[in-house]
Amino acid sequence: MGGPAAGLWLPGRRSALDAAPWLESFCEVRIENDDSLEFSVRQPSAIGLHGLQQTSPGSFHLGPESLEDYQELGFPGLDRPPAAELALLAYSSGQENHLLLGHLAQFLAERFAALIDLGGLLGYRFCVHGTSRGEEENLLAEARALASSLPGRVWEMPYAAHGGGCGYSHVGDLEFLAAWLDHPNFRMIK
Repeated sequence: MGGPAAGLWLPGRRSALDAAPWLESFCEVRIENDDSLEFSVRQPSAIGLHGLQQTSPGSFHLGPESLEDYQELGFPGLDRPPAAELALLAYSSGQENHLLLGHLAQFLAERFAALIDLGGLLGYRFCVHGTSRGEEENLLAEARALASSLPGRVWEMPYAAHGGGCGYSHVGDLEFLAAWLDHPNFRMIK
């Protein structure tokens, strides 16, 4: 899967299959055997993308995801940890799929009463080989400033990274995601 992704942190146990009736009105939906959905968006206007010039339908996956890496370090700042996560993935990149993914995440998060895990820190590029520690700290400070400039609630959530390290991801509420969707530098994280 080469496109961007987002996680839906659910307050209770739910299935990706619960989203099928919501998506079927504007998507071609195929139910997978493993509690997952594959779908392509027919009508972007149904999720607020009226002027999207789409060359082909965006293809997406929605299915269960483990919260294990986050559970190791807890969920600091959250009143209650999520009960489950559904991963929303785009199969390809490109600005139109970033827009579709962001608006799909908003649409589904509203219906599931979910928080949205953006899968990394906004504006922060992890593949910055050859940067000094000071440059890396500046990039992190910029990501944190960007997130804190947006309305809504956002948490910088730690997770256990491979090799024993610690990574961070921005997790926000619907108001935060809506503000990010309207931001001039909007892009989902790949």
